[in-house]
Amino acid sequence: MFARKFAFLSLALILASTGCHAVANAMDPFAASGSLPRSADGLHWIQFNDSAEGAFSIDVPYGFQVRGGMWRFGYFDVRWGMNVRSLDGKLLIRINDPNVPPYVLPGPHTGAPGQRYFKPQQMQMIVSNFQQAQPYAEGYAKRLFAGVCTSMTPRSASWTPAMPQQWQADSRARVSQASVAYDCVSSDGPRIVETYVRTQMPPNGNGLWLVDPVISILTTPDNLPLAHGIVDHMTATWQKSPQWDQYQQRMTQMGLDQIRANFGQFMRQMQVYHQQREAAMNAQVASFERHQAAQASQVSSFCDTLTGLTNLHDPQTGATFQVFSGPKSSYYRNGLGQTVNSNVSPGSNFYKVDEINP
Repeated sequence: MFARKFAFLSLALILASTGCHAVANAMDPFAASGSLPRSADGLHWIQFNDSAEGAFSIDVPYGFQVRGGMWRFGYFDVRWGMNVRSLDGKLLIRINDPNVPPYVLPGPHTGAPGQRYFKPQQMQMIVSNFQQAQPYAEGYAKRLFAGVCTSMTPRSASWTPAMPQQWQADSRARVSQASVAYDCVSSDGPRIVETYVRTQMPPNGNGLWLVDPVISILTTPDNLPLAHGIVDHMTATWQKSPQWDQYQQRMTQMGLDQIRANFGQFMRQMQVYHQQREAAMNAQVASFERHQAAQASQVSSFCDTLTGLTNLHDPQTGATFQVFSGPKSSYYRNGLGQTVNSNVSPGSNFYKVDEINP
């Protein structure tokens, strides 16, 4: 998949630079015991199918909040990602990140480092020198978890996730990989952050390079082995749809044909295509959101899905604050500022606080 993705973007970059106008969200099966199993072998798994374009399938743990799929940023620019979160908020995993763009080296046709290299309806890249995986992983982890970790102290990082055969990098490519780990101090107790990153630049890629995959974990220390097992099981079961592969080949050819055609006609056709695709994807997303809402509480945003945060309002002090989302229906607070997630009041000195819906 990744070699083909490089090919898609390489063709687009050649034409552009030469001036050519060419689920799983279900009732928690661990509620009775109050804890997660110690290993991935103790989980139940169900298959998640991408609802946006039918691009891939992947096993996800039953009873977890799940968000993911394929995101399309242009004919040649497609990115996928998956987030899973235990309902108690103690284990959070992100495999790949559609917010991480493809990169292109600085040059006379691409611009200076830090600039966007944007071709409408084709691709959305960032101009950047090639980065080694270690500094990229450090910066990514600190940005991603800055909102939940009040401090992040580096710790020994020895974890390398298993790479399925279909994810192996081209042996001729320039490849760098690294894992980083941190002890995270959060308002809900100690957490461990781990992030694995692989950066790769293919041979004859016309300056293109990718961060693929990027995998992140936020978990309590006791759940770290379980998190590793979940990542390995999910990546091992990832399967690209042959039908989508053929669809993407047609999309690529369509894009190339139109790039070579009259620019004005190309732009008009792409505008219609974009509106149609946007409407279809919005309908798919709305259906997915309705399905989630029927099975579990929604989090306030894409980031809240990852970090498991709930916004609360204290009716007595007027203060607003965030806590890790819990499986119970209400939140209660006392005069000492302690917040408890419970279905009933935990005591006479506690009063109910209001949940702020997004």
